[in-house]
Amino acid sequence: LGQLARLQSLDLSNNLLATISESLGQLTQLQSLYMSNNQFMAVPELLGQLIQLQSLDLSHNELETLLESLGQLTELQSLDLSHNQFTTLPKFLWQLLSLKILKVNNNRLTIVPDWLLELSSLQSLNLANNKLLRLPEFLGQLINLKFLEINDNQLIALPEGLGELINLTRLDI
Repeated sequence: LGQLARLQSLDLSNNLLATISESLGQLTQLQSLYMSNNQFMAVPELLGQLIQLQSLDLSHNELETLLESLGQLTELQSLDLSHNQFTTLPKFLWQLLSLKILKVNNNRLTIVPDWLLELSSLQSLNLANNKLLRLPEFLGQLINLKFLEINDNQLIALPEGLGELINLTRLDI
């Protein structure tokens, strides 16, 4: 695959892949990478080399953590980590300041990390189907949010700050 220097989109979804070739790191023009519905238990370090990536789909795998090299993907606008095994979100994700869409639904998250506030460009946040008991007040400061999905958790209360999300067009509780 490494010889496909002009490749901008690669879909490896719906296979039984557990690893990928190191040559994938040579696809420096890649903007979209879809790796959903495979058997990845870890994300290859080489993904951090794909600095033009704007969309990364790692959903429906067996991931529990991510390598810090993904923090280098500063052009990333959409990140789908749904349907994995995350209990916490890695702190380095705060570096993805261009992120507009973050899907972390259907994991085992128990808290929403404070650093999420740094992602001020977020327009869509899906936290559904986790094990969240509470949501932080700072969610109301993510004023660019248009879509917020927090349904199917174990919430015992909602933060007052939700009322400050004036751009919200969809709210699933």
